[in-house]
Parts: sequence; C-alpha cells; structure tokens
Amino acid sequence: MKNTGSPRGCSRREFLAAAGVTGAGLLTWAPVAAHAESEQSRHNKPCLGLTLGAGGANGLAHIPVLEVLDEMGIRPGIISGSSIGAIMGVLYASGIPGQDMRKASLELFDSAPGILGGWLERITGSGLLEMLRPGLGDGGLLDPGGVLEYVQDKIKVKHFEELQIPVKVVAADFWKREQVVFDSGEIIPAIQASMAVPGLFAPVQYSDRLLVDGAIVNPVPFDLVLDHCDISIAVDVSGKSSPGKEERPSYLDTIFATFEIMQEAIMQQKLKVNSTDIYLRPDIVDVRLMQFNKIRKILDQAGESRERLAKELEKLVSVQRF
Repeated sequence: MKNTGSPRGCSRREFLAAAGVTGAGLLTWAPVAAHAESEQSRHNKPCLGLTLGAGGANGLAHIPVLEVLDEMGIRPGIISGSSIGAIMGVLYASGIPGQDMRKASLELFDSAPGILGGWLERITGSGLLEMLRPGLGDGGLLDPGGVLEYVQDKIKVKHFEELQIPVKVVAADFWKREQVVFDSGEIIPAIQASMAVPGLFAPVQYSDRLLVDGAIVNPVPFDLVLDHCDISIAVDVSGKSSPGKEERPSYLDTIFATFEIMQEAIMQQKLKVNSTDIYLRPDIVDVRLMQFNKIRKILDQAGESRERLAKELEKLVSVQRF
C-alpha cells in the first residue's frame, strides 16, 4: 500500500521511434510482461498509461477499450483504477485479454432480470446472484465474497508484484477522508476496499485503516500514471440517468444516482487541474450501479467510444504529437 514500483517512461520522441507506424498508422509493438523485463529493456520501450474508472455495471464498458488495445497490439506499461476499474485493471494485468473478458462477462450476466422477482435480483441482475449474498449487520447490504473468489480464481496470482503489468488500485480512508493507493502486497484486500460502495458493501479493515470505495476520492485516477508514461488514456464510466416516470426516485435509485453526481463533480474539478491525452466517457444511460444484466446495452452504448479510441491513437502517431 504505497506509491512506488512504477516503470520509468521514455521521452515522447523515443516512444514514437520505438513504437513504429504501420501502413494504417497504428502503434505496433509486442506485448511484454513488465515485471519480467530487465531495467535496461524496460527503459528502452515506450510506455502507455491506462486508467479505468469507477461506475459499477457501467464498468463493463471498459471491455471494448481493452479490446481495441489488444487489436492494435498495444500493451499498457502501467494501469490505475478505482472500484470496478480496479477489478478490470487487475484482470487485464494478469494476462486476460479483452475478448476473453467479454466472453466471460456475457456468460455471467447476459440474462433476463427479475426472474425471481426479488429486490436483490432487480438491482443486480440474475447473473450476480451466486456471487452476492445478503450481508446485513456488517455495515453493508451485500457480501462481496463470491466476487472476490471469482477474481482470485481468474487472476491466478496473489500479489501485485506477480502481475504482468504494474497496477495502482485506489481506495478511500473512511476516517482520514483521504486517498489510499495499493500497488504492492496482496491484491484481493485492495480490490475489496476499492469496491466497498458505502451502504452496499461493508467497509474493509486493512492494517490500521478502515477503507471504502475509491470512487469517493478519485473515481478516474489518471493522475497516478501521468509521471510514469508517455501517453495516457483515461476511461470514465460514471454513466447518466434520465428523469423517471415517477415523481420521485426510489431509495436505491437515489443512492446510486448520488454516486454518479458525486463522481461527475469530482471529475469536473480534477480535469481543471490535470489532463490526459485521451479521455473517454462512454455514453452509458440508465444503467443502475449493479445492473450487470444490462451488459449488451452497456457494450452497445460503448461502441462509439471504442471507435473514437482507435482513431485517437492513430491520430496521435500520425501527427507525431510525441
């Protein structure tokens, strides 16, 4: 739980020379396991920083972004993420390609909501029922144990140092009201803390800290990679909500929409201070925080951002902005 261990980036001129350009103007370099390289080898390779933001089920929109990187042969040199972005980032950094994430997610979540008619199924979608269990009495409505077991089974490793790409995971200290960054040690406790949405999941006790969802302090933590890469991509999946037919939103709708409002306010202020080379915000509309069963809608709505990313990456190279 510290801010060390990130790769050193090369200059933008070195990045362009090392990357090369195909006839279509696309970046092309072979995937490399960052932790397996020597310092000299790592120093001579270009570095792209990828940030995956918080947003609950909207985080499935990260999958098309990862697919674009895979299709273009681009390997991030460092990844940062909050909440669902931390989960997706760790899965990707463990060696799981975007296409495999799409397949696994469709198998898990592509089902009709409301089969059992219960409140849990209505807010999560039936694909999560086996992972999330009622957790009342422990500071949260749901127990994320099943989700954490699933992630652990997929990534196959236990520590950040074993990942193929360095990752920074963001959580928030409940009492000190400050950001906490994990980039070493055990992965699962960091993910559990980063996804601990207040009211939904219980806060996580880690060492002498009580931790909650990283989105509260840094929903799209692209600032954590800027000093360690030559070009940065940030993906904001906060989503949008349309006015409902009811005069007032429901209890759960109020909670979930409040997080969206908070996240957008934080990002508006943050973007006034820092900038990222490519900032994507997929136009995901009317998907609640835990409605993973709307995966096809989410992936479809993320299509425009997928196309834009490919064009932006091509443009960055073709005009030699490095």
